[in-house]
Amino acid sequence: MKKHYIWLSAAVLSLFWCGAASATTYINDTGKTSLNLSEKGNNPGGFYYTKVGNREFLGHLQIRRSEGAAGSYYYKGTFQDRAIGPGRKIVCSGDISIVRYQVARSEWGANVTWKVKGGENCPAVGQTIKMNLIEPLPRANASGDYNSNNANTWLTETAGLATWPLWRITSRDGELNCRQTPNGAIKQVYRANRDTISAELRGTNAIRIYQGKPWLLTTKGCYVRANYQYIQPISLPE
Repeated sequence: MKKHYIWLSAAVLSLFWCGAASATTYINDTGKTSLNLSEKGNNPGGFYYTKVGNREFLGHLQIRRSEGAAGSYYYKGTFQDRAIGPGRKIVCSGDISIVRYQVARSEWGANVTWKVKGGENCPAVGQTIKMNLIEPLPRANASGDYNSNNANTWLTETAGLATWPLWRITSRDGELNCRQTPNGAIKQVYRANRDTISAELRGTNAIRIYQGKPWLLTTKGCYVRANYQYIQPISLPE
């Protein structure tokens, strides 16, 4: 697992979805490394993908110890990954440490270190891999819109990327209509000083296009306009 051949993704939910603010996705600056870190619950752990040449690996991690310190949080644990698909069996295992730190008000980062200690036919035994990752918050396009191309940045183990799960209201008047259908009748009103918006992720992609404009399906079963003027992603965890 040499550094130049890894694209890494890690996550920590044993179920696809167990609360919008319970896990965080991180990526590196090339977008090839993704890490989704769970920071709540009694058994924090995770999964990751590694690509080595033409082989893909699926791995899981378990956090054994965690502690907080002045704007950061430290995790230590173990990992194991194995090659998937046809080819020779390869398994790698070892220790993992994660330092999660706050980069800015709306972004978080993580320093991750893998120490490969053993396995079966593992080419990286004895190596240490370090990566600096940043949370991939959705970025609106030139029109201020969020769509599946720029908002599907939250990593899941079972279905790949999904729409970012948690959003704040940014309407100038502090209120946002949620409609039964895109541009349809108002079903309810979100208020900035009281509510946050959770995306409906049972289909992973919560964005719907209506008359060329994107709308976000919420867990309330209604749609809000997916534009920077009305909503913005919230960094996870809150």
